[in-house]
Parts: sequence; structure tokens; C-alpha cells
Amino acid sequence: MFWSCEKAIDLKLKDSDITKYVIEGAVTNQSNGCKVIISETKKFSDDNQFNGISGAIVKIENNGSTFMLTETGKGIYENLTVTGVPGQTYRLTVTIKGEVFKASSTMPAVVDFLDFTLKPNDVDTIRATPRVKFKDPLATRNYYWFQQYINDKLLMEYKVLNDEYTSGQEVNEYLVYENTTKNRALNLKKGDRLTAEMHCIDEPVFTYLFSLFGANGADNGAAPTNPLSNISGGALGFFSAHTVQLKTIVIP
Repeated sequence: MFWSCEKAIDLKLKDSDITKYVIEGAVTNQSNGCKVIISETKKFSDDNQFNGISGAIVKIENNGSTFMLTETGKGIYENLTVTGVPGQTYRLTVTIKGEVFKASSTMPAVVDFLDFTLKPNDVDTIRATPRVKFKDPLATRNYYWFQQYINDKLLMEYKVLNDEYTSGQEVNEYLVYENTTKNRALNLKKGDRLTAEMHCIDEPVFTYLFSLFGANGADNGAAPTNPLSNISGGALGFFSAHTVQLKTIVIP
């Protein structure tokens, strides 16, 4: 899985800034795992409606092979024949109205997603904090991205980790599933499905996702800043070749 259209990363600029293209692309080790979403930034005061860009030329290259992506919806480009391989480097080229944007990403080896558990004391109607478990390999630097779903709906919240202090160790880390709204209908309840999707990512993607936390400004009203993209040519966003593993638990 990846960002769905309505869950594309929402990047806004200050009202005085010029709009920019946002490119979010992924190759995964799953079948049909190649997707690129292209949109345009909005002013900070604009609404959150997805602003997809049509008519781009999108291709991914790997080991001498070129894969063209077809536009399957406004701003959404896919190729159903591409399945990524750990250890391989993938290169993305996007052309929009004569402007060329490029990025590359190397898919890391799979680190086994060992367990996903929830203790009775770690859940109430507002918040659940299940744990993910995996064993970090000692030989390499490793970076992880956990996406979160409630009843198969992707949340904007996510967690990224590195192994700066856990290299070679077993890692048990909390994820937070929470209703942050005033809508009580969204409260957690018995039978709700919590899903964690684990990705092994490379360092530039980790840097981007880590920096994205502050991309829309702080609670104190600070101006939004742009996260550190791995895409050249002036576009925002990121391109990632990563692995995918999922585990689901049901609230008892």
C-alpha cells in the first residue's frame, strides 16, 4: 500500500510563495507496487482538496529496463508490471510541461516484522498504543517507516525510526492510534482493526519523512517549512523504493 489519492501528503506554502509541484512515488517489493502521485502546492489559506496534475510523462528505470507509468486518475500514475527487488536501485524521471524532475532510491533488505501486539491496559475509547516488534540487523544502518490504519483507513500519523541506538537489538516500539477530533463516532471500540504497515527505507527517505513532521508549521503559529526532498529539479515530495509487511490486530 501507499498514499491513496485523498491521503497524499498535504504540503502548503505561505501565501506569498510560488506554487510548486509535489511528487510522491514508490516502488515496493509487492506485485503492482509502482505508483507516483503528482500534485501542486496550495497557499496556506487554501482548502485541502487534492490538486492532481495530469499530462506528466513518468518513467522508472532499473538495470537497463525502462517502465512507463500510465495516468489512471488525475495526478495518479501507475505501472502494474513492476515489482521491486531488495538491493536494487530505481530511478524516477518525471517531465511536466518541459520541466524535468529526477530521483533515485535503493530498496533495502527485508527486516522481518516479528509481532504486533496490544495489551488490555494500552487501549481505551480514545487511544490505543500497540507495540511493533522486529530485530534490527547489526551489519548495516537501517531505517524504518510505519504507516497506520484503522479499519483499513490510512491515518495521517506515522512513525519513522533508525537504529542509531538499537543496532543489532530487538526493537519493541509503541505506535499511537488516537481520535484527536471531537467526533465521538470515531472513538475506538471493540472489533476495530488496527493495522501497522512496516517499510524498510533508505536514508534519504527517512530524512524526508522525519523532516515532514514540521512541514506545515508548529502549534505556536510558526510558518510552514519545506521537508528535505530527495527529488532534484525543484519539486517537493519524495521517491522511495521500500519493502512492505503488514500485521493487523483486533481490539478485544
